[in-house]
Amino acid sequence: MAAEQSLLLEAGAKASLSPRTPRYSHSRWVIGVSCVVVVAIIWTFASVLVQYVFHDLGFNKPFFLTYVANSLFAVNLPLYYGGKYLGYVVPSSRQASARDTLVISAIVAPLWFLANFTYNISLNMTSVTSSTIISSTSAMFTFGLSIAYLGERFSYAKLGGVGLCMLGNSATVFNDSGNTTRDNVWGDVLAVFAAFMYGVYTTAIRRLIPDEGKVSLGLFFGLLGLLNFVCLLPLVLVLHWTQLENLSGLTSEILGLLTIKGLFDNVLSDYLWALAMLFTTPTVATIGLSLTVPFAIVSDFLFHSVSPTLVTVLASIFVIAGFVLINVTSEKAEADKA
Repeated sequence: MAAEQSLLLEAGAKASLSPRTPRYSHSRWVIGVSCVVVVAIIWTFASVLVQYVFHDLGFNKPFFLTYVANSLFAVNLPLYYGGKYLGYVVPSSRQASARDTLVISAIVAPLWFLANFTYNISLNMTSVTSSTIISSTSAMFTFGLSIAYLGERFSYAKLGGVGLCMLGNSATVFNDSGNTTRDNVWGDVLAVFAAFMYGVYTTAIRRLIPDEGKVSLGLFFGLLGLLNFVCLLPLVLVLHWTQLENLSGLTSEILGLLTIKGLFDNVLSDYLWALAMLFTTPTVATIGLSLTVPFAIVSDFLFHSVSPTLVTVLASIFVIAGFVLINVTSEKAEADKA
């Protein structure tokens, strides 16, 4: 036990003492913001897919869904080592070893799983729009944690942007609280907790992986998926045997949809999101996910015939305005530091 604690402290110290991200450049910032936009689109359609599996196909197994999706990160391992063998991947001399990367993955993996698991449960209890808007609450947590642990500069403009996002979130919760279905309110509560966990693991990743040259993202995500697959498999079996999540209804169609969801919503989008966080700031990357709000409103209307209310539209405007304000302010701050 002492040896494990020593290893964790050693890896954390190495990461926290590493050089910060490369100097600011406008092109890196544009790439980072572009990654966020792509991630927002993927996340929205993935949320619709999850609700389809839960409700239309009757496979309401959020733990198993999260397990499969996160385990698919392991596909990065053969890609990483295959590329390394063929000479396409050449680790730099300052890049963390596989052992140190494994420790970082072990720290982040439970945070990552808990955030995704609670968010998937919330999708079963409330609308895509409500869950999406509330999940942007993570901006508030990320902002505070980034100031406390990452040395991100505080500014009233950033605080105002976070405040606008929070105003939109509060309006959504208030709107759902008038619904007679208690599941909507509990779904909102779970979405808020998921947002908190998103903020925690966002800060943890940036703390342990200061820049993409220090730790291979492919190796990091691959090991994260492998840990998820091995460590949580016994729990999946226990949930099946105790009938809490009986997998007898698992069909090839459902497994195929879960695989598609995992490859795009987890493997691809989370890799792009990690790049966005490293190319900009954790606060910008997290706030940027609020761009899923207008996409979610459209998806609820197209796939579930849920017309947006005035409160939902206003909440969306507040959230998007908050993203623009924080993005502009943060880029200026990074440019001034360069």
